[in-house]
Amino acid sequence: MTSPVEVIFLGTGTSSSVPHIDCITAHAIPGSSDRPPCRTCLSTLDGSAEGKKNIRRNTSVVVRAPGKQGTVTVLIDCGKDFQAAALEWFPQFGLRQIDAVLLTHAHSDAINGLDDLRAWTLGSRIQPHIDIYVSEETYRNIKRTFPYLVSKEFASGGGDIPEFVWHVCIDNAKPFEINDTSIMVTPFLVHHGRLFSQPAPAAPGLEVDKTPKKEIVQPYMCFAFRIQEDLVYISDCGAIPDEAWSALFPASGRQLPVCILDCLELRTHPSHFGLEQSIEAARKIDAKRTYFLGFSHKLAHDEYVRIGEVIGGADLPTDLTENEANGMELIGKGNPIWVRPAHDGLRIEISPDQRVTDRTYG
Repeated sequence: MTSPVEVIFLGTGTSSSVPHIDCITAHAIPGSSDRPPCRTCLSTLDGSAEGKKNIRRNTSVVVRAPGKQGTVTVLIDCGKDFQAAALEWFPQFGLRQIDAVLLTHAHSDAINGLDDLRAWTLGSRIQPHIDIYVSEETYRNIKRTFPYLVSKEFASGGGDIPEFVWHVCIDNAKPFEINDTSIMVTPFLVHHGRLFSQPAPAAPGLEVDKTPKKEIVQPYMCFAFRIQEDLVYISDCGAIPDEAWSALFPASGRQLPVCILDCLELRTHPSHFGLEQSIEAARKIDAKRTYFLGFSHKLAHDEYVRIGEVIGGADLPTDLTENEANGMELIGKGNPIWVRPAHDGLRIEISPDQRVTDRTYG
């Protein structure tokens, strides 16, 4: 019998994580702030189940899928909070070996935890090496930021560094196989904000050109992934370009069981979807279930749940919070779809016949 595909959320928050230190200290230290208390951040201190769901580390998931010779464990992104997330969720879900790491881009919330992977490979404690799959641009940025992770001659101190095998093979709309496992990944590029390029300063001793220079603005691109025909993962996205859609959908035309989709907050943002954009994209993708992630602290978990229920066709509640009321105005017209907020520690299961269940929503 074929095993199910599992998705375990290690983190569902933006790069700053939740709770925010400014929200926590503003009301812990009298007189530190005159602004209203942050419901989302302060709830993480009360020990409640709801408050627990509002703890949001950097966006990251683990995918466990059946391969040629057994279950294959794939980590997507390894950011600033990875160590804490692994300590909490790896034992709980029986995770140990990491067969591959896929990196979406080179921002700190996607790569700054790579050094922590030495715990897996140092002295082959868990495994002799970890296979890292990157694009050429991400690889180039890692070489610049963490040169010792790529070339051991740059190591210092005791020289204890992780053992990686680099696969610089991620390219737009070009499927690749993870390490002869039969598991196929289709990457595609989405917009994640923009690059800011300023003219280079004049060299010392040379006359400075004071002619006003036009700022060059280009989109910053981030990779999203479709894994087999089971799920699509779009974690850092402000826009999906037209050319990405052909790679996003399975060639067979089958409905995707799961879509994991960026949703920073209610309002739009230069580098992330706001709620209205997330709903529009989710309706177009039309997966059996869509899970939002990448949240800031602006909305609490239960507020996203109530908005998701209405997106799915539930009657509009009468006792709305201000956030919920504002969110309901962004739902717009369209077919009802199943949408819920992911949370750290959520586990999704996709059965061989592509039924989807999870431990929070059933």
